[in-house]
Amino acid sequence: MGYTHFAGLDPTLFKINGTQVTATAAEINAMADMSGKLVAQAAGDFAMTAAVHANRTTLVNDADVTITLPAATGTGNKYKVLIVTTAWTGGTIQAASADDSFLGGLVGVDDDADAAYAWKAETNDDTITGNGTATGGKVGDWYEFEDVASGLFLVTGFITQSGGSEATPFSAAVS
Repeated sequence: MGYTHFAGLDPTLFKINGTQVTATAAEINAMADMSGKLVAQAAGDFAMTAAVHANRTTLVNDADVTITLPAATGTGNKYKVLIVTTAWTGGTIQAASADDSFLGGLVGVDDDADAAYAWKAETNDDTITGNGTATGGKVGDWYEFEDVASGLFLVTGFITQSGGSEATPFSAAVS
């Protein structure tokens, strides 16, 4: 099924059931396109971008990857990271600069002591580090960052911890 182009049609007058459509074609396509909801990231460090990673789940299989988020500007974009087959030994997710920080937290479960933890991002925290044991980063762990305001990401997620000395994965490490 195709469409007919109407020469001279003012796109600002487009309405559905009397409601003005204000979304751009790119915004409509991004919301409707279900073909690219998973991003299989190649091994190695990388910087997330809105064009490739926003509102998608990025599958990561690198033990010591460094993932850099885009600058937080209040777009509402969500960036989700899922550790798929390779646990982290020193993986990190960090803000683009020290001007960005995290709020929110992660839920953790201890897989060798049947305990649960809640880890809160503290003021100025801008980095999450997983070591595969005490700070999480195991297969199946996931992290989501929502760009909620200029300089601010809301963090949610689930991590699996072990080793007897469970610790927060959050820190203020970006300079």
